[in-house]
Amino acid sequence: MSEQLDTKSLFKTHFVAWRILGMLPPKKHRTIYWIYSAFFNLTITIGYPLHLIVGLITSTTVYETVQNIAINFTCAFCAMKTIAIWWRFKNTDVMFEIIQRQDERLSSKKEEISYLRAVVHPPVRRIILAFTILCSVITVSGEMTVLFSGLVLGSWNLMHKGWFPFDIDANSRNYTYAHLYQIFGLSYMILQNVVNDTFAASHLCLLHGQVRMLNVRLAKIGHNPEKRCEENNQELLECIKVHKDLLEYRRQLEEIISLYMFFQILVGAFNMCIILVFMILFVKDVFTFIYYSLYFVAIVFELLPSCYYGTLVEDEFQNVAYALFSSNWSEQNLEFKKNLRIIAQYSSQRVYVTAWLFRVNNNAFITACQNAYALFALVMKMK
Repeated sequence: MSEQLDTKSLFKTHFVAWRILGMLPPKKHRTIYWIYSAFFNLTITIGYPLHLIVGLITSTTVYETVQNIAINFTCAFCAMKTIAIWWRFKNTDVMFEIIQRQDERLSSKKEEISYLRAVVHPPVRRIILAFTILCSVITVSGEMTVLFSGLVLGSWNLMHKGWFPFDIDANSRNYTYAHLYQIFGLSYMILQNVVNDTFAASHLCLLHGQVRMLNVRLAKIGHNPEKRCEENNQELLECIKVHKDLLEYRRQLEEIISLYMFFQILVGAFNMCIILVFMILFVKDVFTFIYYSLYFVAIVFELLPSCYYGTLVEDEFQNVAYALFSSNWSEQNLEFKKNLRIIAQYSSQRVYVTAWLFRVNNNAFITACQNAYALFALVMKMK
């Protein structure tokens, strides 16, 4: 009996989050769901960054200004990423259709199923789990910072300076309403960030594993003496179909992430700089230091996994030609050699994922770090 693969289930966190965030309507009660979606996305996805921007404009001290710049950029950019993915949401259907076809092709190949489950799937799970835990800890540490400031220092300030249509200092009820809006809004936007920032990295990780498995499969063709030339040719044709599907998978993924990854590389450098400046010059209590340290790690994590797996995807697609000629092609028939020449020609071109001016690879991450350091050095020199 053949084993069943369900690679799509790796992304169940995304589907649950998309449903909560108002991006994935159920089959029933769609009208009520769209009302729910419109309410929360207007009040939080759009409203939360706006109330922070107005708060930043009305800041009266250097401390408030520097503290709020990073969170303003992060929240505004988070909203932009959510809208960018939502705009291209139909592309995800195409991607998961390709994933399903891959699962069906492997339904009778126990060795490759074992490889997927042991080598390809675990890193995808770890990326999603690690960022979920990190963002949850950031939310908790942010609330602990507010409680520490209020209970120990006697200063009940909001987590971030923002604008409200009422005076939050008038009474405790107004402060409570403002605080609950900020903590709920931040949690909602962190959920968006979990989905947005793990989307590119997890899919690039999966794509890398799929291409690597294809290369192993190509390299084995013709080395089994029990298989005839016709069977080897059929195996090659099947690999050509897989290669074509993986190229389409890469294209669909690029269409979704190219816009927001471009700005993420630029904004990430600025945010890293601002957070370091704030931590060095202004942070004095341990809870605030922990909060912004985790915040800095989250900014790095938004870029590093995507760039790392983007590099691996480039390398694995480049290795397709090498895998082809690692097969026992010289002893195959003329039809096999013609088909091999076709796929070799296509695989000779370098394949990569782009974010407008940048390639999503380690060089993009290094560029972001260099820009962050340059800005940091400039700010500290002007201090």
